[in-house]
Amino acid sequence: MTAPFLNMEGVAFAIAGGLSGLGGSRRTPRLVAEDDALTVRELSLEQLDAAQAAWCDLSARALEPNAFYEPGFALSAARHFPLNSRPRFIVVSDGARITGLFPIVPSHPLVGDGFIRLWLTKQATLATPLVDRDRATDTIAAFLDWVEARSLAAGVVFARTPAKGAFHAALAEVARRDARRVETLESFERAALLPGGEADETCARASGSKRQLANIQRMRRRLAEKGAVEFQIVDSPEEVRLATEEFLTLEAAGWKAGRGAFLSEPALATFLRAATRQLARDRRCKISALRLDGRPVAMAILIDSQNRSYYWKIAYDESLRSCAPGLQLIYEQTKAQLARPGVEITDSCAMPDHPVIGRMWPDRVRVCDVAVQLQTNGEAQFQWSCRRDGARRHIRELAKRTANRLLKRKVS
Repeated sequence: MTAPFLNMEGVAFAIAGGLSGLGGSRRTPRLVAEDDALTVRELSLEQLDAAQAAWCDLSARALEPNAFYEPGFALSAARHFPLNSRPRFIVVSDGARITGLFPIVPSHPLVGDGFIRLWLTKQATLATPLVDRDRATDTIAAFLDWVEARSLAAGVVFARTPAKGAFHAALAEVARRDARRVETLESFERAALLPGGEADETCARASGSKRQLANIQRMRRRLAEKGAVEFQIVDSPEEVRLATEEFLTLEAAGWKAGRGAFLSEPALATFLRAATRQLARDRRCKISALRLDGRPVAMAILIDSQNRSYYWKIAYDESLRSCAPGLQLIYEQTKAQLARPGVEITDSCAMPDHPVIGRMWPDRVRVCDVAVQLQTNGEAQFQWSCRRDGARRHIRELAKRTANRLLKRKVS
């Protein structure tokens, strides 16, 4: 099967020249008033860096926020991750005003499923594109039309998007209007924290009893026997810089060392340092810590976007496992988040049915991977790609479970 964006070197992109000579049906372009016309183009990292102010402005008025697509996170990831994992940034604009940002990656030219995907790195838990809330459907339609005109791909996968969110609704509206088939490839719930109530009541509701609270209080007393316990949150650029170094050291000393800890790969550590510093300068990052006699025994990184928070990363001192410092940190963080005005939801960024935070936070956010058909007469190709994607996910999940069981790996 022909790979999307296939070029002479076998790389799955041919953005600039288009593929008009390769045949296949194309939709009739939608007619728009000249004043309403949107421009779609690919921007380089250098161009995006120069357009950070406009990018930040789009983030502030996005239909649905996504901290992982804001400049502080996305630019840092694109700069420091390997070349083969970097996306192509497709930007929709109305004059000098950006109305959409769509980082995309192709299907593998030989073993892929024929889908183009929104960029989702292992360090991100959402891939909802940023679109102007006032021009959402026009922006989404312009992006899909632009990709279709330059691609033989069967469809575009919008990964890890809130299933009941505003972007999902806008995407469905565009698909209905433009006769594009839509399939949900995967859907699951993960823990979240909604505002209102007290931390004790919230945690009791999540676990189904007050036994969890009694356990946390017992662990806190046990930890206090070892020294002075303090909960701290920092958000200034300098404090975040110092706390990031502490987080890197704490995480590398635990079970993630050698398989996923930021310090296990120089590029990952550089990315984390760059991202947290830029996000802190933009007032988008906080680092919390539970300290014992001044040293961190559990730490977490939160990033914010509009009225949402993302409980992105957590690490704890495993030598104090009997005192459950990670659980205690989540409890303190719950109190802090419930006390923050204007936060509509805190996303745990955790896997489904997480055994710890799932019993601390009672609310849930459903996220899904949605595929949207591109080619006018390509329904058979689109369905084939959906089936291939489903088979790939099934095999990957079986392999992951088997490896975790045989190697006795922890999950997080």
